[in-house]
This record gives sequence, structure tokens and C-alpha cells, in this order.
Amino acid sequence: MSLVDAIRSHVFAAERIHADDTTVPVLAKGKTRTGRVWTYVRDDRPFAGPDPPAAVFFDSPDRGGAHPEQHLAGYAGLMQADAYAGFGRRYEANRKGGPIIEAACWAHGRRKFFDLARLSKAPIAAEAVKRIDVLFAVEREINGLAAQERLRVRQERSSPLIVELETWLRERAKLSRNNDTTKAINYCLSRWDAFTRFLDDGRLCMSNDAAERELRAVAVGRKNWTFAGSDEGGRRTAADLQSDRYCQAQQYRSASLAGRCPSPPAGSLCQAHSRTLPLELAFAERRSRCLSPINCPAKTTNAYFRASFQCSRSATSKHIDADARISKSSSAHAEMRRLHDSHGGGESRSQCDAA
Repeated sequence: MSLVDAIRSHVFAAERIHADDTTVPVLAKGKTRTGRVWTYVRDDRPFAGPDPPAAVFFDSPDRGGAHPEQHLAGYAGLMQADAYAGFGRRYEANRKGGPIIEAACWAHGRRKFFDLARLSKAPIAAEAVKRIDVLFAVEREINGLAAQERLRVRQERSSPLIVELETWLRERAKLSRNNDTTKAINYCLSRWDAFTRFLDDGRLCMSNDAAERELRAVAVGRKNWTFAGSDEGGRRTAADLQSDRYCQAQQYRSASLAGRCPSPPAGSLCQAHSRTLPLELAFAERRSRCLSPINCPAKTTNAYFRASFQCSRSATSKHIDADARISKSSSAHAEMRRLHDSHGGGESRSQCDAA
């Protein structure tokens, strides 16, 4: 059995998996088309499971529901995922091989409210984020505990909060159907059984961040290798990712067990969930202003773009030697930085980097 097949067998033998997908440009004649990379993750660390974490990757030319049907043909159990419609048939009770039990991702539900609170300053959305953050705070305390202990704490502390949240959401779901806040509320209420399933099973997480973390490597890769050369190239990339990510996970796990480095967080909570809403809004605002000439006074905006043009021109000029070109480009970059820092950009950039 190959390493890729062994990892797949290990992942799909789990009681619970995470699932997600992302886009990958694939080279076509005179253009690129959109392919997909799928990941299914086994991570038992949130409930103190002894088995090592691992992830499998698949490539497909599109996002059709036939692809996850093929990937999950031999799996039955709990699956944490977003509300992708293509997973719908996997959740049917009469599914061949046994049903897959859906557990929704609270990070997705929270994100819809957070975007409204940040962009539209919607008070109902901001309140929803605060209520959901209280649930995540409970999760951080029980992260890495045994499933029975997690279940006990959830029944004692999270269950009353969920009841209050449902009542609060249903009271505000009477707004206009075209209202964006109402759409965010209905997204949660229409999948309420899947969202609240974590209350009855200590193995489940509140979020699907374990799968999103694995796909981060693909998102970074898109900026480096730009596109896959073909569908076959995409399949090879998926296999390479699978082996590479597994080796990285085991290397970190071995070092942690040997005491050479601190153990990673047992669960899959996003860093954002450890912040408060006001802090997140402040960070989002600062990021939007980082290195932006729009925030400079009109008098210096032209100078900023002149420096940018000089930087570009000096990098492409064929009439000066390499040393002079590098020197001129560096000077232009320094001028851009000076103009921006003189109007508060340096503080925004340093704080943004620190965030």
C-alpha cells in the first residue's frame, strides 16, 4: 500500500472528519479555468484522541456533487463542513454504506454576522457575534479534554446559552426577508439541528477550522505557482500535499511528545475567536488602511504614485546597468515608505503586522 493510500485509509477510519474545498486555477487553451482541491481531515486532538492527525486531498475539474460522493463512498460517521449543497445526499438516512451525520460550522455562521457588523455597523449582527463568542470561550476551556468531560460542560454551560440564542434569533428573524441580517439569521436557523449537534457529542468541534487550516497551504501556493498545468498536474499536487502535510504533522507531533517544542493547540479554533468584537473590528480597519495612498493627503498622493512609477520604471529599464537599477529602485521604495510613514502609515503597518 502506498503512503497516499495508507493516509486515506487512516483518515476515513475516523469517527469524525472535517471537510472543505477551495479553488485552483488550471491551465487551459489561452486562459485558465477554475478547478477544485478537496480536503478531508482527521484530528482527534480536541477530544484527547490517541490517533495522529492527518489530511487527504483530492483534485477535481469542478465543484460537482459527484466528486465528494466518490471521495466519501466508504465513509460513514460524523462530518463537520460548511453548507455546501453537494454534500446534501451524503446526509440521507438511506445512503448506501450508512449515513454521514452533518455538524455545521459556527465559524461560518459567525462570519456572516461579523461582516455585517464590520461593514454595515448592524447592531443586531454585532450582538449575535458577542453571543456566539461566549460559546467559543467555553470551547477554549474544554479544548483537549476527554469527550465525556466536554459533553458534561457543554450540557451545563453551553446548552442554556444556545436556548437563549435561538429564542433571540427567532424574534429577530421577522425582519424583511431581503434584509442582510435576516439572511444571516435564516442561514443559522435553517440548519439549527446541525449547528447544535455539538451539544450532544463531545467529539465534535464548534468550527470547521481544522479543514480550513489544511487548505491554507493551497491558498498560499496559488500565489506562488499561480496555476496547475493540467488536471493530471492537479491530482499530483493533491497527492504531494497529502504526503507533505502528513509528514509535517507527524514531525511536529514527535517533537511535542519529546518535549522539544510546546504542543500545538488541541483543537481547531481560529485565532479570531479568541479576540473580542471591538478588537477584531479595529484590526480589520487598520488592515484596510495598510500602505494605502488613499489615506495620504491629496497633496502627497501624486508624489506617492510618482515614486511607485519610478520604482516600476527603474525595474524594467534596459538602458542602465544592473547596479544602478537596483540603487534607483531602492531609492524609490524608500521614498514611497517615507511618504507613507510621514502620514501615519508606519504605525498602521507595524500594528497590522503585529496583529
